[in-house]
Amino acid sequence: MKISNNVWKVMAGVMIAAFALGGCSSGKKSGTIKIGTSFPLTGSVAADGKLIMNALNMAVEEINASGGIKGKQVELVSEDDEANPTAAAAIANKFVVNEDILAVVTSYNSSCGLAQIPIYKESSLVAISPVTTSTDITGLSKYYYRTCNNDGYVAAMCAQISKDIGFKKVAVLYEQDDYGFGIYKHYTDEAKNLGLEIADVETFIYGETKDFSTIITNVKAANVDGIYFAGLVTEMSLFASQAKQQGLDLSKIPVLADEGCYSPAMIKEGGEAVEGMYTLGAFSSDDTTPVVQKFVTDYNAKYGEKPGAWSALAYDAIMTVFEAMKSADKLERESINDAMQVVSYQGVTGLNKFTNSDVAKTYNTYQIQKGQFVKVN
Repeated sequence: MKISNNVWKVMAGVMIAAFALGGCSSGKKSGTIKIGTSFPLTGSVAADGKLIMNALNMAVEEINASGGIKGKQVELVSEDDEANPTAAAAIANKFVVNEDILAVVTSYNSSCGLAQIPIYKESSLVAISPVTTSTDITGLSKYYYRTCNNDGYVAAMCAQISKDIGFKKVAVLYEQDDYGFGIYKHYTDEAKNLGLEIADVETFIYGETKDFSTIITNVKAANVDGIYFAGLVTEMSLFASQAKQQGLDLSKIPVLADEGCYSPAMIKEGGEAVEGMYTLGAFSSDDTTPVVQKFVTDYNAKYGEKPGAWSALAYDAIMTVFEAMKSADKLERESINDAMQVVSYQGVTGLNKFTNSDVAKTYNTYQIQKGQFVKVN
């Protein structure tokens, strides 16, 4: 989701490696279709990485039980990118030289996606992400796709949601990196267009800021009636718990957080401190659409819990690839990408059809009520 500050240095290095590896053809050595996966399975966002992998494994079991694709079974080749662009680039280099890998489902962090994109592009290898949201990815490669909306699209929706909730005077808190600044810029531009006042702007550092006391003091002094939070679960949990301790009543000054906080981990880490928080996301397990309810039932039966947004977006990502593979002229990398260019797959999070690598989906608004995400629109 977020872009580290040194990603462009990483990209420069991997592009050289990618060029050296360019020309790798799709393979026909294996009797199975191999799909690479690259997600954080250790570290601070490992919980979300594992939710993604749950959905991917379930989808593979389903497609194989139905006979596979063109008579071949599907197999995942899974790697842990540790939410680190350098590790992600190394994994991409590993995938492109494995001729049996015909597509990749990849990247929780936009920084990791950006590090991999040049490598996959040079090798004509389809890559699709359920979570990378950076606007820098849009149109970067015809071989890279995503089933989530980009940050600009989401931030504009958040501005409208802020107005709908009743915000008039807003404090904006965002991660001090490319990811956070991009969301901040898109949000504030649209919020001002909608007549909202940005009364206070505060920044924090992902993985480093532990003490939010100064930020909380400044938010209180700004006398705002709403807070927009552009960041991830851990920092939102810390902010909310410390706000409660310092007398900043988030039930009276509601928080709207971006989609990075629409995760079961938000409720587990934040507890009572995040009660009442708003967020948005692409998926609701309460959606009565048959395709959604089948997914929810199957996921719950397999893993003992309802799926969240990351699982749903990941499920759509790999199922969209399967759909393209079924219609491709050949099970070869370039043919699969030709099919991805025109694929139109109605999944559990909406329509997966791509323009400049992007989709455009309407997200729902949720509020945490009694320890559960409840759809409020």
